[in-house]
This record gives sequence, structure tokens and C-alpha cells, in this order.
Amino acid sequence: MKETKKVTTLVITLALAAAFSIVPNAALGQAAVDKQPSNISIEDMGNDLTGAWEEVDLPAENDCATGQPLPDTPIIRVMYTFNQGGTMYDEDTAPFDGPYRSTGSGIWKKVLGRSYSYYNVHYAFAADKTFTVMIKQRGNLTLSRDGNSFTENGTFDVSLPNGTVVYSGCYSGTANRLKF
Repeated sequence: MKETKKVTTLVITLALAAAFSIVPNAALGQAAVDKQPSNISIEDMGNDLTGAWEEVDLPAENDCATGQPLPDTPIIRVMYTFNQGGTMYDEDTAPFDGPYRSTGSGIWKKVLGRSYSYYNVHYAFAADKTFTVMIKQRGNLTLSRDGNSFTENGTFDVSLPNGTVVYSGCYSGTANRLKF
């Protein structure tokens, strides 16, 4: 019993340490796009992905060939956080892999101009805390000229813990930068 308490205390301590180390980095990420220096060209305006973004009324899955939402696909919301240095987090309301799922964690990079790519992974668990599937997403996005929205297209794979892909699909949407 004492060993279980020690392990629980260690896990909670590590989780808090990780949370406190993430918060300062996330806070540095939000750009003030409408306060750009006057010496930046129109082409460079809004070229900063760092910050928090929300997609609303997003079809959870599209037909990969046509890009049209699949029939009876749920409408979801997604929150993205793109940090300086190329890391990211995302949360969404997709009901496919519940009942419990981790925050998506991933990486992103600038491709060219206002184009970016990202890759992230969610882990899903059954009610008894058994690890059930991984959801891996790859997306390409383009920032608007003013830097306050982006459009994206991507693919996802649902894999068993051993890596076997059991389902694949596509998605697309438009996100808006969160602002005060």
C-alpha cells in the first residue's frame, strides 16, 4: 500500500512539473498580428503560426477523394496551440475513440511562405484504463494574409497499440486565432 502511495505521489509530482514547464512556453506563443512593425512587408504580415486557434462546426471526417463531409459524420470543435520552437497541442470533441483520450501532442514546421505542416498523436483508453488505440494526424495548413485564420487539410490513422492501422480518413477545416 505504501508503495502505491509513493508511485501515485511521484506521478502527480511529475505531472505538475510538466504542466508548470509548459505554461510559460504556451504564454509566449500568442502573436499580436495586428501590432506588426511598420517595416514588415505585406507578404510577411500574418506569417506567425504561434498561438491558440479554434475550429468550430468542423465535420469530423471528409471523403478523401472529394473533400466533402461523409454522411452522418458528427460536427466537432478543435482547439490548437502552436508553440514557439515547433511543438503543439490539440484537443477536439471527436467521439470516435472514447471514452477517454489524451491531449494530442505533436510537432509543426513552416514549409514555405504562409504554409505549414504538423503531425500529432492522441492516445485513447477504455473505461478500465486499458490503452486501446492511437490516433495519428498529419495536416497541412495555410495562414490567411492577416494571420488571424488558417485553412487546413489532413489525414488520420487509427492504430492498435501494436501499430496496426485499423482505420484511416481525411479532414479539412478553418480555424480562427483566439484574441482578447
